[in-house]
Amino acid sequence: MSSDSIRLASLGLGWWSDVLADAVLRAPGVEIASCFSRSEDKRKTFAEKYNCNAANSYEEILNDTYIDGIINTTPNNVHLETTSQAAAAGKHVFLDKPIANSVAEGMEITEICKEAGIQLSIGFQRRRENQFRWIKKSIQDGKFGVLVQAEANISRDRLGKFEAGHWRYSSEGMPGGVMLQIGPH
Repeated sequence: MSSDSIRLASLGLGWWSDVLADAVLRAPGVEIASCFSRSEDKRKTFAEKYNCNAANSYEEILNDTYIDGIINTTPNNVHLETTSQAAAAGKHVFLDKPIANSVAEGMEITEICKEAGIQLSIGFQRRRENQFRWIKKSIQDGKFGVLVQAEANISRDRLGKFEAGHWRYSSEGMPGGVMLQIGPH
């Protein structure tokens, strides 16, 4: 990895990739250097917005020695494949949650990155939000007494609607449905 700047490539360019890229822009010493999506329009739009290279393939990013790491926001069912490829290419990985669609695949991803000497970080951003930190501290401090049950409702408009055929609607793309996508929080 470069000593002057950490150069990242964004893989999978849905709305969440923009949220993460905006965070990268606020971090000193880190930059978005490249991006890839199967959609040419998404590549061009993202590259223009973040002033980065629009790679023509994931392989182009993997072979680019300028890139230190991958921000992986691809569908869950390709996390094993895309992260394994990144590890084999010596790229560190920020992988949006959930790590995989199964415990076995999650363990395999972890082992592959460990064996390759790759830093793997999973995006569990909710634990950093103030309300969840307050709840955790309050529980630890005994402010609620002895807990015997807890219930949570996390619901929101997903910045629009998913279209039929979207990977989040398929059992291959997201077995377990919303429990797999929101439950890890």
